[in-house]
Amino acid sequence: MCGISGLFSFSHAASYYRAAIEQSLAVMKYRGPDAQAVFEHNAVLLGHVRLSIIDTSFGANQPFTDNSGRYTIVFNGEIYNFQQFYTELQSDGVLFRTTSDTEVLLYLYIKYGSECLQKIQGFFAFAVYDSHTNSLFVARDRMGVKPLYMYSNHSFVCFASELHALMQFPIERILNFDALALYLQLHYIPAPFSMIHHVEKIMPGEYVSITKQGITKSQYYRVPQYFEKQDTISYEQAQHELYSILEDAVFSRLVSDVPLGTFLSGGLDSSVVSAIAAQHISGLQTFSIGFSDNPYFDETHYAQAVAKKIQSKHTTIPITNKEFADAVHHVLHHFDEPFADSSAIAVYVLSKYVKQYVTVALSGDGADELLGGYRKHMAHMRSFQSSLTNMVLPSIAPLLRLLPQSRNNKLFDTFRKAYRYANALKLSKQDMYWLWCSLQSQHEVALLLPQYSFSEQYNKVKQYYIQGISQTSTLNDILYADQLMVLSNDMLPKVDKMSMAHSLEVRSPFMDYRLIAYINSLPESYKIHGTMQKRILFDACKHLLPQELYNRPKQGFEVPLHSWCTSSVLQQQIADLLSDDFIVKQEIFSLQQIQQIRQKLYSSNPGDSASHVWALLVFQTWWKTYM
Repeated sequence: MCGISGLFSFSHAASYYRAAIEQSLAVMKYRGPDAQAVFEHNAVLLGHVRLSIIDTSFGANQPFTDNSGRYTIVFNGEIYNFQQFYTELQSDGVLFRTTSDTEVLLYLYIKYGSECLQKIQGFFAFAVYDSHTNSLFVARDRMGVKPLYMYSNHSFVCFASELHALMQFPIERILNFDALALYLQLHYIPAPFSMIHHVEKIMPGEYVSITKQGITKSQYYRVPQYFEKQDTISYEQAQHELYSILEDAVFSRLVSDVPLGTFLSGGLDSSVVSAIAAQHISGLQTFSIGFSDNPYFDETHYAQAVAKKIQSKHTTIPITNKEFADAVHHVLHHFDEPFADSSAIAVYVLSKYVKQYVTVALSGDGADELLGGYRKHMAHMRSFQSSLTNMVLPSIAPLLRLLPQSRNNKLFDTFRKAYRYANALKLSKQDMYWLWCSLQSQHEVALLLPQYSFSEQYNKVKQYYIQGISQTSTLNDILYADQLMVLSNDMLPKVDKMSMAHSLEVRSPFMDYRLIAYINSLPESYKIHGTMQKRILFDACKHLLPQELYNRPKQGFEVPLHSWCTSSVLQQQIADLLSDDFIVKQEIFSLQQIQQIRQKLYSSNPGDSASHVWALLVFQTWWKTYM
């Protein structure tokens, strides 16, 4: 796990940009604290900061050049199946100098070109320079686990693992209002957009070829969609096959030359991953957070029950409200691109403590998007049912709107959800899905951004992510949309940003492309059955887990945004960054709308105003820092 950056110049020698690439590496040193180096040749620069995981020797440092001196690679990520290619490549005459996956990846590219992407399993962003053809090949993994930003103009193309690393090159810093509009709705920015105009995220499953003649993009992988088959596999057989693929996915992610453990929250997903890992590692280290000041969210008793059954070496990290509040300011200033999923704060705190014990951690991320683990999945399925509730709710939506709505009170939160569901029932299935994913409507964003008009580009990106949803869509269509949008643009970047802030590598077995293909081939009844969500995962892994994990409600952790926004934790930032003077000088937001959001925050009916304020604070902090 590392950080990479690079540049291909169309007009100058590479040395012209040497100081810029050195600075791009310096600002993401936390991604790779173990080594830093730059390769320079003609019009190309490649930079790398290294977090040593596999073959920690000096010889495996990057940029790494092959024995002939022709090809040079910079690589961020891990290739889990690299060892299986040794014999093949050695029979081709390759004399390996290291035991690293980096060297194997480079020789696979030399042999197969872009076809090597079909052979490797892992998560990655890498670039290979061919000095004979003066060409650069840049690729990102199938699901977009590892980030990769790119900018181009008539003078050069540059890329980097992080946006602020890319911004060390001489690029224009122009705000992308299409990205801002999407961010205000979703609280993250879906690829290919970034918050800087002309800076794009390379799409998951995409590679880019760069020569003096120009830039060519190609898609080598697409998330497979469900299609109904005549001979559906039996549920019992599907359980066995799912478990077999999942077990192999976990086992392959245990390769490491540094200490490794697992996140163990006490929920199903991390418990399954930990239980399988414990079958292969004696005395596996497992970690969970204990919310000592929030007993409602504390799951440590479930985590401890799992740890006892799998005989892991378990560590519970007790976190107080003060520690969470202190972390808010670090997280707020860490984002190099606005990202307002507030659960990132919990991942940041967990990663900070886990790094004290291990350098690699396995997680259960991705299972909800694959198997239907969210409330919205149940809500969408209910929307298809002919029920009295579905008939009545839309007509009483105006009355529900008058009821107090807040995430801080169980009754008021029920009113909030009922009002949201009532509004969803009035919409097309595409718009309904967009509502489930959004915290603000398009209309509310239009009021907040008076100078902005929703563009063709905005609509094109939005349509890309909801393309698989129709009026007759099933759960599988919703899960497919979640995998394209929520997983690749929210959940995976959240874990990458927050773990790498502490030089911790996190691997998720549920992101194995073979497992994704298999799960996506199964009918929806295998995933949600009645009120049982992630049904097949529960049933396939029953033998691994203690009885306590069954028949328990799904538990999440919501940070106390409202109390932070209305207390000393964030009051000063709100006073500074959302002040009338600042908003007027900035000339981005409607002063009237900002004032209304602030008033709602302090009212007896705050609704989702705390989430909106947090999103605005994240953006304003970023804008003040970088723009």
